[in-house]
Amino acid sequence: MTIKITIMTPKGIICSTIVDEVILPTLSGEVGILEGHAPLVTGLDTGLLRMKIEGKWTPMIIVGTGVAEVDQDRVLVLVSEVEEITTLELSEVSKQLEEATAVLNAIAEGIDSKEKLEIYTECKRAFARVDAVKYIS
Repeated sequence: MTIKITIMTPKGIICSTIVDEVILPTLSGEVGILEGHAPLVTGLDTGLLRMKIEGKWTPMIIVGTGVAEVDQDRVLVLVSEVEEITTLELSEVSKQLEEATAVLNAIAEGIDSKEKLEIYTECKRAFARVDAVKYIS
């Protein structure tokens, strides 16, 4: 069972590889993709994209929004930015999550919606980092 996945940003192709399974962070939750999946186009949100390569999960963080197109044995991911995970320490990313959550909780009424969205996106990014540590540990 194999799927070809290509991940692209405005800077170019970030990853193009063969995987066994993909889990995408969509706007409405996670979606798992296996070989022979029905055609699908879905919006992506900040979160953890996981690729199963030779039985081992490889995480990558999607930052911002994007779109994924699935067509049986091919997945094309177009996003504004990705954060590749190489080495992370649980204590470090847990602290980042705590800080981002504290900022979100301290938002005053006077902050505009754009700034609230940026802070919320940073919280989701920090949460995805903590989740990614599980896959590289």
